[in-house]
Amino acid sequence: MKTLGPRMRLPAPALVLAFMTVLWGGTFLVTRTALHFIGPFAFVGLRFGIAACAVAVVTRQHPARFQRREIIGGVVVGVVLFFGYGLQAVGLKTVASGESAFLTALYVPMVPVLEFVLFRRRPAAVALAGVVMAFAGLVLVSGITPDRLELGFGEGLTLVAALAAALEIVLIGRSSTHTDPRRLALVQLTTVSVLCFATEAVRGGRMISTDWFPLLAVLGMGLITAFIMVAQNWAQRSVPANRATLIYALEPVWAGLIGAAFGEVFGAGQVIGAGLIIASVVLSQWRSG
Repeated sequence: MKTLGPRMRLPAPALVLAFMTVLWGGTFLVTRTALHFIGPFAFVGLRFGIAACAVAVVTRQHPARFQRREIIGGVVVGVVLFFGYGLQAVGLKTVASGESAFLTALYVPMVPVLEFVLFRRRPAAVALAGVVMAFAGLVLVSGITPDRLELGFGEGLTLVAALAAALEIVLIGRSSTHTDPRRLALVQLTTVSVLCFATEAVRGGRMISTDWFPLLAVLGMGLITAFIMVAQNWAQRSVPANRATLIYALEPVWAGLIGAAFGEVFGAGQVIGAGLIIASVVLSQWRSG
């Protein structure tokens, strides 16, 4: 455990979650580009299918050794993930990657609300302060104002995906206790892949592409997804859902930086917003003496 000062500590699980946001931040631009070649649910299905294969290799457990809570919890979270990633991918066909990152990141204030509604768990004052700070930063980073935000079909789907992301974080915080993160991730990934392929088949969308970019994108994002799902299940066993949500708020910051590397321009307000998000993460790790 790395200690920063007498009253602030950054545990290893929190650092893992922070690194995950770097990987997540790059997925918006990659996904939006790949969707020119392949159907949205097929892309997510392939991505999660490759991730499931990767996790199966490192798990090496016979299905009979899976616990009942791992199977039930994995399927439930997998269904939520299906809606989250699937609807976000459909929305990215018409929504810019930066706007999608902002709308998806609205799960930041949704998590403590869901925690209270579902489990009557009141968020601590520091968590509420961090949520408010993170949300304000997200608004500034997005560069979107209420006057300019027009919610069309794609935006509406992305908002539903944000709600699914919030529910996913809450459920993982519950289902990851006393379970193996690899087996739990394997069930989650397999569930998403099966549901996505079935949905794309019903939609009649393009199931595969022979172009090099979507193939590399699916392979790379599949391996990244495998790491993320195992790491998230492991880290959230010790990091509360509210605090994990604040760390996840770093995602649009990295998405913005990656966008800047590809020519997007950011104003002073967006830079200030990024600072607020980082400050909210530091605040979430603060410990009283």
